[in-house]
Amino acid sequence: MAGNLDLVDTIVILILENRSFDHVLGYLSKGAGGLPVEGIRDDPAWLAQHANSWNGNSYPPHAISRMSFVDPPHGSRAIADQIGRVPAGQTPPMDGFVKVYATGNPKPDDPSLVMGHYGAAEVPMYDFLARNYAVCDHWFAALPAGTQPNKLMAMSGTTPLVDNASVLLPDQPLVYDWLTQHRVRWCVYQSGDYFPFFTLMPRWIGEIATSLSIGTGGRFRRLKSFAADWQAAAPPPSVIFIEPEYSDGPHDSPNDDHPPTTISRGQILVRDLYAALIANPARWQRTMLIITYDEHGGFYDHVPPLPIVTDVKTTAGFLVRLASSGVRVPGLVVSPLVEPGTVHARPLDHTSILQLLADKFAGGQPYSDAVARRQPFLSPLAAVRTRGAPRAATPPAPALAAPPPVPAALAAQYPPAPTAADNARAMQLAAARLVADHPELAERGLQRIAAAAARTDTAFA
Repeated sequence: MAGNLDLVDTIVILILENRSFDHVLGYLSKGAGGLPVEGIRDDPAWLAQHANSWNGNSYPPHAISRMSFVDPPHGSRAIADQIGRVPAGQTPPMDGFVKVYATGNPKPDDPSLVMGHYGAAEVPMYDFLARNYAVCDHWFAALPAGTQPNKLMAMSGTTPLVDNASVLLPDQPLVYDWLTQHRVRWCVYQSGDYFPFFTLMPRWIGEIATSLSIGTGGRFRRLKSFAADWQAAAPPPSVIFIEPEYSDGPHDSPNDDHPPTTISRGQILVRDLYAALIANPARWQRTMLIITYDEHGGFYDHVPPLPIVTDVKTTAGFLVRLASSGVRVPGLVVSPLVEPGTVHARPLDHTSILQLLADKFAGGQPYSDAVARRQPFLSPLAAVRTRGAPRAATPPAPALAAPPPVPAALAAQYPPAPTAADNARAMQLAAARLVADHPELAERGLQRIAAAAARTDTAFA
């Protein structure tokens, strides 16, 4: 398997937030110019078959253009109700999305929005990438759970959490540690002026604070320096993680796609990243960009989860058995080593990224025992590569319209779902911890983090 990646020098990974495959890319199967993805159909019988019912009304999948709306519930209990609680071994009906949204807190003004899907006009960058590179139409969140458990699965293969914690994350090994142990250079580029996700894990706070205050050369960097770094003569790290500015944390211009943040902001992030990558043609020839989402965010998808059983040993010492993967999420592989319009229809989940790293940097050995146990249900992510040599021509980045301005007092106007609020409080607590542990850094480029910490609810400080 390692030989399949010999032409790849750099793997770039971007994980966005809270959208399902049908919601974002399901439209690709529609129309004369559609791609052969397992997506939304126009057939009335198919739409009726996949409709959700609530309060005497039927809600089929349908096209939407609306961008901002109340964040759908997406904790473990909500997800169980969305996919349908059925006995082990039975296929879940995927029929509870509207009910969960309609009865959530806060209540939406239109419960049908969770059945909505965008089109090329709303996700123009994804339309461009899908037609010029590869779509993975059976990529699933690792767990039927929210952001933090799935981020931990994507970045380690294990988690002690079933739902978001409102306090800092427990320390555990991450892919950063695995890469360091295997002598693979890596770095994280953070969008905006705040901090990356694993500031929530105390043992990373010191290095994150120091790296961000230095501004260059550390393993945690600002995304605004990425284009220049990518053009530098020195070779880049072999694995690069790109992080958006998170809606759940302190934010000025979130672009992670987490409602109520509009998906158009994430399109600009992806376009700018792609434009920077292809601006160095020689380096781009040996690069693989992977784009996916941490979990579905409560939005409808018609494909049932994978029957992968995961036992989660919680921090409280309980063993929780999760009977399936999470809901299907968008997946794109962007590289000159794939043919335009490729559809990878074999199953993947977030741990597929970890095994890809092991295929590349550990000779195809299992990433870990936990990751290895999942792979019989999954296909190798390396198999998305369809070419034995890079394509000569690189399609230029399309021009995109500027997204609408971020509403003032975003959180006040669009209250997050309760489990999302837990994550937001944890982010603020991380800011407080960072500044408290490193007060000398508050005046060295971390002023906005310090200001965020000052806004932290004292109950969580």
